[in-house]
Amino acid sequence: MTKQLRRALVLAPIALIVPAAAALALKVGPIKGAVYVGAVHSEAIYLKVARSGKSAKASLPVAPGFCQGGSGPEEQRSTAAAIASSGRFTSTISYVARSTNRRFATVIVSGYFYGSVFQGTVKSSFTAAKSCDGQASFGAKARG
Repeated sequence: MTKQLRRALVLAPIALIVPAAAALALKVGPIKGAVYVGAVHSEAIYLKVARSGKSAKASLPVAPGFCQGGSGPEEQRSTAAAIASSGRFTSTISYVARSTNRRFATVIVSGYFYGSVFQGTVKSSFTAAKSCDGQASFGAKARG
């Protein structure tokens, strides 16, 4: 047997094992019952996964604006959204002005759960101030 053939026979199984091990190391999907914590524009974002691991609820205290200015007291409204078997998650949070009870902003949180990590984006849309619309990437880690 030649040296090149021996090397090929030794390296072939390794070439098959390494990608399989990498795929196992990258767990797809969330940790059941975990709370993932990250930050968007210096505000904490929370993703609370249900005990079943099949849904989660996103919470972001303030709609992130991508412009100068401020807002008055606001209330966020969101419901739990399904988590796909691929780990994909998309949720919508509505923000309502407490004084008028009218929606002034919507935030879409989307991304993927990879075991103890969530990688995603936040997209803000403001009803009256379109110049404040924008998008930002963020990461969150499971706590506890």
